[in-house]
Amino acid sequence: MIKLLAIAGLAINASLATLAFASEATVIHVASTFPLSLPLFSEAVGRISEQVDSLTDGQVKLVFHVPGNLAPVSDTMNRVSTGEIKAAWSTAGQFSGHDSAFELLSSIPFGPRSIEYMAWMFEGGGLTLSRELFTSYGIHNVPCLVLPPEGAGWFSKEIRSVDDLKGLRIRFFGLGGRVMKRLGAVVLPIPPGDIVDAIKSGELEAAEYSLPSMDLTLGLQNVANYYYFPGWHQQSTFYELYINDATWRELTPKQQDTIETVCAAVMRDGISRAESMQMDALNEIKKQGIKLRRWSPELMLTFEAAWTAVAEEEMALNPKFKEIYKSYERFHGNYEAWKRFSYLH
Repeated sequence: MIKLLAIAGLAINASLATLAFASEATVIHVASTFPLSLPLFSEAVGRISEQVDSLTDGQVKLVFHVPGNLAPVSDTMNRVSTGEIKAAWSTAGQFSGHDSAFELLSSIPFGPRSIEYMAWMFEGGGLTLSRELFTSYGIHNVPCLVLPPEGAGWFSKEIRSVDDLKGLRIRFFGLGGRVMKRLGAVVLPIPPGDIVDAIKSGELEAAEYSLPSMDLTLGLQNVANYYYFPGWHQQSTFYELYINDATWRELTPKQQDTIETVCAAVMRDGISRAESMQMDALNEIKKQGIKLRRWSPELMLTFEAAWTAVAEEEMALNPKFKEIYKSYERFHGNYEAWKRFSYLH
């Protein structure tokens, strides 16, 4: 009997220790600025959450929330900066209201393919510059996903010349939106989940959002007739986990390394997954009667000239924008020589 009581006592103590250990887990609530039901996003955040939980033995839990659940989308990044929200799932361009340089860390018009963007980010100094900028706002950023070229937008009519853009009410993100505005379009900052309804109501006449697979899920094929390519404004796009700097410092070095490593693995898988999904999505879009169009050479030259002017203006106004853009341009210039001699196209 004494033995049994001793064993029972040990079991109770072990159970209490386990409960105490579990109660010490760090739970980080993550506010997303993008619909989590969309392809690639849903897979990415699911894997990040599951693998961080598993590899830290349940000691770090990332709980992702749909847009607007923890904060308005437009204010999500601000609240991560102040610590009111511990983390966000977003892209750097969402923080551009504080500094236009953030835009360059999200995507660059007429910029690099994913592999070159990653090379600059991880080997060419981009991540160092990125973290310097985010740290100044009390945020630690972890790149977790890079997506291939987006579509260039959905339109109810063909765009034959720059005159067709003048006065056009369009949803267009980031620096590409600055270009469209420069060319006379009326650019409206509509959140992704509201785009379709905004077109139905007449608030918008056109919109760009993301990859064909995401646009298809969002339902843009139901409210437009023409889908334009290439996505000159976002040839590749980084998505990241943004953690309040104080919250990040509370994690152990091993826990920090785990989050960085999991995000790197998710990024690797996301590249192949994203590229492989778009053919089926385009075929489905064509089946639904949508006309696929490529921009004319004349319009592409117009877009590029407008982007050059936007970049020059912004560099003159913002030293940090200039520092980051010049870093990318130096890397790109060197990379071009390698690409020209080594790749078939």
